[in-house]
Amino acid sequence: MSEQDLFTTRMRKATRKIHSVSDALVNAKFAISLRDHTVWGGGLFVFYHIFAYLEDAKERLNMPEFNKLFVHEILYRKKAFEQDLQHYLGDNWRSIPKSLALENYLQHLQDLERDNPKLLMAYVYHLYLGLLSGGQILAKKRRVFGEKNEQPNTYYVDKVTDFAAVDINKLKNEFREAMNQIATTMSSEEQATFIEESNQVFIMNNLIVNSVEGQNKVLYGLLCKASAVVLVVASLWFAYKLHRG
Repeated sequence: MSEQDLFTTRMRKATRKIHSVSDALVNAKFAISLRDHTVWGGGLFVFYHIFAYLEDAKERLNMPEFNKLFVHEILYRKKAFEQDLQHYLGDNWRSIPKSLALENYLQHLQDLERDNPKLLMAYVYHLYLGLLSGGQILAKKRRVFGEKNEQPNTYYVDKVTDFAAVDINKLKNEFREAMNQIATTMSSEEQATFIEESNQVFIMNNLIVNSVEGQNKVLYGLLCKASAVVLVVASLWFAYKLHRG
């Protein structure tokens, strides 16, 4: 089978437009988190509930196809999320209220688990592949451009994006191969429904990313800093003009 005929390739093409929108939104929102750990923690909080639901659903359903998609035990991220949330949001992070967008997302997953559980695999595929791809880029940016006042050697690697024990490219290839093998067991109608649900994955992700709070505070801080720089430059220019005069 050629690369173009692979089910994962067909999904990538079918979701390209909404995926691009999602990437832009995630990058814009979480780039702000470079300045404020609470924004990063807020992003982790919303996605924790989705990843945790999917991993718990896998155990509840015990479906061969669902199990097959978890090609390596390192893919399980629930505990890693919990460690990061403890660090960024404190001991009471579990008591933080969920946004309406997150509640709606979880309800949608519950509906799928009841009515068509195979479609939950669309969420597993796109979310875990995203963590292995764009998630790695964001993690590297955080390590390089994170807050300057953090103490040396203090939590410099986020647990949820840490796959140091494995070759990530090899893991992604195995993950895609598992998805393609699962797709061969689907009818054409089932594949079409799966691809349609894949677009919904990114729509739902966009809604919960947009619900993350805290970014306005960071933007305000950045604007204040920028204004201060402008004032300093203006003062220096004014002093220079007076001196020349």
